[in-house]
Formats: sequence, structure tokens, C-alpha cells
Amino acid sequence: MSWEIYPAKTIFPTYADDWDRLNAELYDSHPYFDSRFVGPLLNFFASGKEKLCIHRSNGVISGALILQPDGMGRWSTYRPSQVQVTALLFGDARLLDSLLKSLPGFAWTIEFYAVDPRYSPDFSRFKPAQIVSPHAYTIGIHPDIRFADYWNTRSKNLRANVRRYFNRSEKESTTPLLSKSVTTADMSIGVARFGELETAGWKGAAGTAVSIDNEQGLFYSEILSRFALSEQATVYELSIGAQLAASRLVIANDKMVVILKTTYDESLARFAPGRLLLYRIIEEELASQSGRTIEFYTNATSDQAEWANFGCTIQNIQIFKSDSYVAAFSILKVLWQVLSGVDRKGANPASIGEPVAVKNCSRIDGLAAELGDLQQFAARDNIEVSVDWFELLQNNVYPNDSGVRYYFVAGRSISSTIIPLRLTTEGRIRTVEALGNYYTSLYTPLLINDSDLLTVRHVLASASRDHGGAHVMRFAPMDPESPAFNGLVNELRAIGWIPFRFFCFGNWFLTVDFNWEGYLKKRSANLRSSIKRRNKDFAAQGGTLEVVTNADGVEQAILDFQEVYTASWKIPEPYPDFVPSLIRRLSAIGMLRLGIARLQGRPIAAQLWIVGQDKASIYKVAYHKAFAALSPGTVLTSYLLKHVIEQDNVKEVDFLIGDDEYKKIWMSDRRERWGIVAYNPRTAIGCLLLIKEIAGRVTKLAGKKLKEIILKKKYLGSRAS
Repeated sequence: MSWEIYPAKTIFPTYADDWDRLNAELYDSHPYFDSRFVGPLLNFFASGKEKLCIHRSNGVISGALILQPDGMGRWSTYRPSQVQVTALLFGDARLLDSLLKSLPGFAWTIEFYAVDPRYSPDFSRFKPAQIVSPHAYTIGIHPDIRFADYWNTRSKNLRANVRRYFNRSEKESTTPLLSKSVTTADMSIGVARFGELETAGWKGAAGTAVSIDNEQGLFYSEILSRFALSEQATVYELSIGAQLAASRLVIANDKMVVILKTTYDESLARFAPGRLLLYRIIEEELASQSGRTIEFYTNATSDQAEWANFGCTIQNIQIFKSDSYVAAFSILKVLWQVLSGVDRKGANPASIGEPVAVKNCSRIDGLAAELGDLQQFAARDNIEVSVDWFELLQNNVYPNDSGVRYYFVAGRSISSTIIPLRLTTEGRIRTVEALGNYYTSLYTPLLINDSDLLTVRHVLASASRDHGGAHVMRFAPMDPESPAFNGLVNELRAIGWIPFRFFCFGNWFLTVDFNWEGYLKKRSANLRSSIKRRNKDFAAQGGTLEVVTNADGVEQAILDFQEVYTASWKIPEPYPDFVPSLIRRLSAIGMLRLGIARLQGRPIAAQLWIVGQDKASIYKVAYHKAFAALSPGTVLTSYLLKHVIEQDNVKEVDFLIGDDEYKKIWMSDRRERWGIVAYNPRTAIGCLLLIKEIAGRVTKLAGKKLKEIILKKKYLGSRAS
């Protein structure tokens, strides 16, 4: 497996067939990625510095893209203004790690401009540091709808305006007529007519218009001619009277129609000919039932968005050789912004993107008043990823804490992002942190879709401002493999903060693909013997087992749980109402599995398990220390484990926090929970804390290296003796 680097302009034709094969395999032959488009793009606009990067796996070409050097170890994708999305023809983003090492000279970063996440590798699988930022918001029209139904779902304003423009045209001139050119011979003529319209307008005055005599015109003429050979190119024209009023250049395949360019006669602006032409094109395409998506590939205005029935954020993705490079890059970027006056008020508008309205509430009921139904944020597999959890936490742990905030993006009928936070101040240090404490085994923003992570940067920036320019942000514990974790790291970088990851604790779990007997067969002989023996002894002495799952008997079960907990080795709860409140909430939503082991009617062991759709979490365990010889914990754990495997049919059992030895006996796998701490380099306190963090990490790393050297010398010395 290796990358090969070639001069793109001269060598591309040699690899055009492999390029198109990859495009077909990965992205259904996306028109913008087609060699018939990319080849002319290189021929007309490349400088000669561009590199074609080819990856081979077992001798077969498995990846391809085109990069250009930007100087000082920086690279970026080749993307002239004529292409709206960039071709990244490889399926696994992890290949990029070796690409950085294969580029000429010392490469420490690559920026991928205009990446359509629907037609690109999954960058969340790329572990080294990256910064993702929005490039444009494109729109389109899904084809699975009749035109009449599509048009009836457009805004009243759009429908009324289009009707008025048609009426005006018919009254003052004649019915607008749609025509189209599809043959190879017609393409140059169509581009020439397009260029005449565009040259007569503002683009002509600015010197950016297409003309059949300039590079742009020749480029569009060539690609349209190439696509026309397979009946995949069209020049659409709208005439009002005898006058050409508007034109659109289009390429397509059997999956999508891509609108390349559009122009209109500005002297006919009162008829809005561009809109009328678009109406006719959509009408024809949907009526044909071709099943092709119409892709605008533009940075849509609110007026343009009215035509669409879906949208997508095109992204810029910058990857780095390591975390240290992205940290240095971020610090230098902030320093440049401050010194150049870009960042006078401590915000970073360039990195935040388009203004987004962010609101916050201090309580869940206020959130419900703002957003309405919060059902999409209700508990499913994990109660900690729900509004139920944060309401419990606030009511019982932070009832009078004025720093509790629930942030969300405003201006939407249904918010898809809620971030529960706490704004705290200790001495002079102002911190924005995850809403949680030691009751929290897993924190994550409440997201309906992973794509909504791009809105998180606005929340983070807003929370920092609300806290008077915060110095520190901290989020823990989190799943380091989750999109939310990597998304938060990215969004912190995007607003100019410097984030670091830190270890929280180990987490043991069991993947369930067997019944109870199958589970026992996979456990050690000692555990099987202990379960059998302890259950037999417990039953012989009058022991009974019970699982409370709903509101019936829950109050007595809470009293039993508290009695056991008080008599156990556990430290008394500092917030005594939290666990009882949690048990009641779980019983109300069907997630409660509260196990009680009794000896002759007296509770001697209790365990609180939480069961979602596919997952059981072991949240609290305790036994009466006076009855430790009976191993009531082992008896109750085996009883509840059998219950969730055979009756609840869970796919996973999670022992939550910690690497306790006994958890390894019951579970099969281990993963880790990590946290994120970030510092604001625009503040003096943030800079000092950042320096302290870096110094601590360097010292720790040096100590680890020194220890390895000493151990190695001792080992070699013992071998020599």
C-alpha cells in the first residue's frame, strides 16, 4: 500500500480510466469528478505545479486526488473557481496519514476545499488532527416527487412571484419559450450565446464573463461537448419574444443533474428570466421521472433556498500531521488575527462563519417553552443522553446554580442541537464546562444528526462571550470514538481555542450475542462455579431475588436500596435525593431494573441497572457488609445479567466507570472514556493556563521516555550478566 506522486497536467490522461472507475465505484460517477470535467480543468487552468496522487493496494489503484503546493510544507486540493466540489477518490480517510508522508519535501498540513460530505470519505475515521469549517450551503431537489406536489410545497411568496413574472411576460410580450441544445455540434454555439448574455451584464464589466474566445468559454465548450457525446449535456435557453432572455449550462449522469452556470439578460430583469428558466427546467426534469437529483452546487441565498427540498453544507477540511502542528497553527493564527486587528473584540468572525442566532435557557421547562416538544431528546438507550437526565441533575445537584445553561440554535422550527453547560468561576478563572459531575458516566451534546456538529461552534463562541470571555472549556467524560468528541475538538479549534485530550477512566462492557448458557460458557470456570455455588447457598438460607421494573412497589424498593447502601462500604451520598429521583424517573419511562436480594425478608444487596432499547447499564451496586460471606453481590449480578440477556434481549451490558478487578471477571471488553480541555489564547489567563498545560505534558512525556530508557538499560544489563 503506497502513494505515487506525478505531475498532474501531463500524466492525468494516463490514469483517466482508473480515475473514472474509482468515481463510479465510490460516487456513482459524479459529473464534477468525471475525467471529462477534470481533464479540461487541468488543461485550461493548471499552473503545472499540481500533483496527481495515486494510491495502490496490492498493485491495484484504490485512491486518487489532485493536490497543489501552497509553500512552507502546506498543500491543498486543486480547485479552480469553475468547480464547486472537490474530487477525493478514495474510500478510507485513513490513507491520508501515509499521503502526508509521501508528498515531496516536508508536508505538515493539507487543506481539502469544498468537500461534499455525501460524496467524500468519512473524515471522522481520520485520527490525526483536523479542522472542519463550512464552505458553502448548497441546495437541491430530490426527484421522488411529482412536479405539482413539489410546486405546491414551495412558499406562497415564490409561487406568487413566478406567476406574476409569467403573467407580465405574456402581457408585455409573449409566453416565455424553453429550448434546449443537446448535440455535440450545438455545444459551442450554446456557450457562445451564453457568453454574449453574460458579457453584456455586470460580469462583462468586471472582466469575469464567459466568452467563446476566452479560456472559460473554451473550457465550458469542451466539457459540454465531451458530455454531449453520451447525451449528458444540455444548454437550456429561455426566450421572451424573439430575444434570448436566460441560459443555463448543465451536465448530468443517470443519478443527478448539475447546473454549472446560469446567466440572464439584465435588460429583461423585470421578467426575472432566470427564475422562469429554472421553473421550466425543474418542471421538465420532474415530469420526465428520470429519478435524477437536481444539484445547484451554489452558496444558496434565502431566495434560492426557496426552490430546494434539501440542503447540504459543503465543507473545508484541513488535516495536520499531529496535534502539535494544529496547536502551533492555531496559536499563530490567533496571534496574526490579534496583531492585524481582525480580532479586536476577542471573537473570530472568520472562523465562526455566517451569523447564527444562539439562545440559552436556565432550566429544562424554559427550553420546552422555547422549542416545544422535546420528545426527540427523550431517553432511549442511554438516559444520560436525554433531557430527562439533565433535569434530574439540575434539580438534585445544581438547584440554585445560576451557571447552568442549555444552549440551542435559534430560528428553527425544531432545534436539533442542545448543549447543556455550566459556567463557573474559581478565583479569576472563568470556565465553560459540561453539565455533569461524578454521577455522569458519559457526556455528549444532544444531537439529532451528527451533521449538526457544525452548529456547535456558534454555541461555544456564544457561551464564551456570555461568561465574559472564558479562559477554559472542559468536557468529560466522553467517548473518544464518537462524532461528538471529535466534533467538539474541531469546533474548539474552529473558534481559535487550543484543545487537548485527557484520559478519564476505563470502561468495561459485554457484547451480547448469546443466551445465558452461552454467556456462562464464555466465562471462566471459577466464575461459573462461584455463580452456581453462591446461588445454591443463598437459596438454602431463605434468600429471595426480585427485579422492580415499574412504579409498582418502587417506593419500597427505594427504601430497601437506601437501607443496603447505608449498611455497605459506600460513602454516603452527598446529594441523597438524586438516586431516588433517578429510580422514579426510570420507573416512569420503563428503563428501571432495580434488583433486590433479601435474606429471610431483609434486603442485603441492591443494584440499580438501567435498560434502554439495546443496552443495559450497571449504575449502582451495594451489599450489606455484614453478609459479605454469602457473596450477595455475585448472586444478584448473575440474576440481573440473566434477566437483561434473556428477557430484555440487550445487545450490550455496560459496567460504566472504572477498571475495578471484579468488572473484568463479568465483562468481555474494555474501552476508554476521555475528556477535552481547551484554552483561550486571546486572554492572558488562558495563555498562562495553556503554557502550564503544555509544560505538564512535555514533562510527563519526558519522564515516560526516561523511564523507558532506564528499563531498557536494566534489561540489557541483566542479559549481559
